[in-house]
Amino acid sequence: MQNLIDVLNVYDSITLKEMEAEMLMQRFDLKFKFQINQLPFFLEKVASNYHVLEVGNNRLHKYESLYFDSEKFLLYQQHQNVRRNRYKVRYRRYADSDLTFFEIKLKTNKNITFKERILQDNIEYLINDDTGKFISEKTKMDPKIFSPKLWVYYSRITLVNKNADERITIDISTVFKMVGNTASLSFPPLVVAEIKQSKYFRSPFIAVMRENHIRESDISKYCMGIALMQENIKKNNFKHTILSINKLCHEQN
Repeated sequence: MQNLIDVLNVYDSITLKEMEAEMLMQRFDLKFKFQINQLPFFLEKVASNYHVLEVGNNRLHKYESLYFDSEKFLLYQQHQNVRRNRYKVRYRRYADSDLTFFEIKLKTNKNITFKERILQDNIEYLINDDTGKFISEKTKMDPKIFSPKLWVYYSRITLVNKNADERITIDISTVFKMVGNTASLSFPPLVVAEIKQSKYFRSPFIAVMRENHIRESDISKYCMGIALMQENIKKNNFKHTILSINKLCHEQN
């Protein structure tokens, strides 16, 4: 971990306020997964091209997400059944900046992601008046069908391209915990990098992925957590991803 921190300290920093113009709430997404021991090398290769987000002298930030779904996991099933125009509904707490948002993500049939959010005081297990109205307006679904299903904890590095409209999030130390269950599941060797662009171009980070034979991966932390931890649920379309993650983690060990 110290090697990773040392590499991050080489980067020019950007503040949360400065990054607000690069939030990319409407974007194209590409994801890659690889082993944690590869990350310092990849970060070194692109250090001159990106700023790194710094909050409170930290460049590695803790996140907490609580995902909501229906009793029969409607939103998970939309992804499992490869339905376009699918949603995710969640609270997200940015621990280092002490900010909490209720967020709705829409992935369209044109492979564009829209994210909208409202500021909240805390993460709540119940849908309140504000979040219920937000769900109704943005999804046209009944907010009463939603309840909390899955906690996801991780640490994130955020890079902002110095010369283009691009942001990269790099998530490590992911932990899943089902609501109502004390058991948790973690993947210490796993890194999930997501490239977010207003329009697609082959960025320096993508070029490094290609040069090192890291393939694009369709991976959702919420769907992966549900597929791994929820019994008696269909997961055919996630089996390849789960197998590849298990293989990656086993090779790391």
